[in-house]
Amino acid sequence: MYLHTARSDFKAGGEVAFGHYDLDSSVYEKGYFEFQTDLDFDPAIPGTWPFAFTQQKPASLEYRSQEIGLFAQYDRRLGNRIHLNAGVRYDVDLNLRLNDYYAQALDDPKFAGLDRFVRLDRGTDTNNVQPRLGATWDSRGDGTLIVRGGWGVYVTRNRPWFQLRSMNQFEASAVRITDRARLQFFPDVNAVLGGLTLDQYLAVAGGRQLGTVIPDNFVQPYALNTSAGASWQMSPSMSLDVDYIHSYGNHQTGSTDVNLPPSGPVNPSNPRPVPAFSQVVMLENYSKSWYDALESQWRSRIGSSGSLQVSYTLSRSYLDGVDFFTTMRGTQRTPHERGYNPSDQRHNLSLAGTMRLPWSMQLSGILKLISGSPVKVQANADLDGDLSSIGDLPNGTPITVGRERVDESLAAINAYRATLGFDPIDRSLLSLDPHRSLDLRVVKSMSMGGTRRLEMLIEGFNVTNYVNFRPPLGGAPGSGNPMNAAAFLIRTAARDARQVQWGLRYLF
Repeated sequence: MYLHTARSDFKAGGEVAFGHYDLDSSVYEKGYFEFQTDLDFDPAIPGTWPFAFTQQKPASLEYRSQEIGLFAQYDRRLGNRIHLNAGVRYDVDLNLRLNDYYAQALDDPKFAGLDRFVRLDRGTDTNNVQPRLGATWDSRGDGTLIVRGGWGVYVTRNRPWFQLRSMNQFEASAVRITDRARLQFFPDVNAVLGGLTLDQYLAVAGGRQLGTVIPDNFVQPYALNTSAGASWQMSPSMSLDVDYIHSYGNHQTGSTDVNLPPSGPVNPSNPRPVPAFSQVVMLENYSKSWYDALESQWRSRIGSSGSLQVSYTLSRSYLDGVDFFTTMRGTQRTPHERGYNPSDQRHNLSLAGTMRLPWSMQLSGILKLISGSPVKVQANADLDGDLSSIGDLPNGTPITVGRERVDESLAAINAYRATLGFDPIDRSLLSLDPHRSLDLRVVKSMSMGGTRRLEMLIEGFNVTNYVNFRPPLGGAPGSGNPMNAAAFLIRTAARDARQVQWGLRYLF
């Protein structure tokens, strides 16, 4: 629906969406061994044995969703200088928490004990009202100085992969084995399972793993976004834009093993609350993030033959939680997860320009100068006895290194490595790697009569051949760089070196 008057506009509408998603999964069909060292396996040295073994059967399944979305927006013009708008959106996913599927699982004897973690009375996430406000002010009345601002709540849409992944773990008879007496038989999967099939092993020894379990109170993540800025037409050929951006994200997803004793390491005298299960990995809304940035852009025409644009962003990205939904908290019962986001970039400067040259030629280029990002690290060892090595950190080590407390981080890392017999690392390995690149393009245009012309071009990328290192190898998403590796934080890969290409283009 749309209504229009001389001073206002009103829009409203909605949608109903039906989703049908299929998954044929063979993940970990052949088995997956986790190690806490990069030393070669030696049956005579227990320290080289795997830390855990995971296997699950293939599964085929489908997920159906029903989503409803509604919105309304009102725009109002006050005189000729002020423009206000207000709106609201509402979304609901009626199968977000897989209520019917979990009801069937709760009735299945092979999932006895599941009721400790989920209930029948689950409901769904209905608190998804998303208001937003915005305003612009033409302060001079001639469009040369515009002041603007906005605020809004934005809820993430569902990712069906969450539900498919959860269903897959229930259907696939997944097992996770941490028994050292069995793990010594690596790489013989049949010996690790004692000659049993997965279903037989689960019936005899237990250890069923449940992953991406959707909790009773699971909700969609949301962000509160705020911006304020101005656009200044400094002259007919020059302009400047400056904006402050703030984004606060809450209810963001991460994983937690909820089948842990209240304290102490998991062992026969301190067992898991439901011994028939190993890890029960719950998808939870415990992560938060903050992003603040001052963005600026200056644009100018250079006479009648060229243009120049300079953009600069000063920003900070901060995190309290994890940065990927399958990542479990390091010390899950005493979380230590607040620090700079691995995506944090303090300074980002770019210059782009074009200029016409004699003989129907044009030169253009882009220069990028970007600060390095902090690096996510981990001990790669189970420091608190929760039978998970992901994300554990020695005391004094932030979740990412290089941005803050560098000397303290270095001391903590080297103290931990010393306990393992590794040499200390040099402080230079904690230095952040900046990104620098200069791309250039030259085009020669030749008239072929009428509207036809031939263009010859040559392009160069990273023409200075600056070595832009890729982040140190971190393994799987969210795993971080293992401190107990001999090559910890050593850069082993770089982005593309200098590249040059040429081409012809015929226009008619």
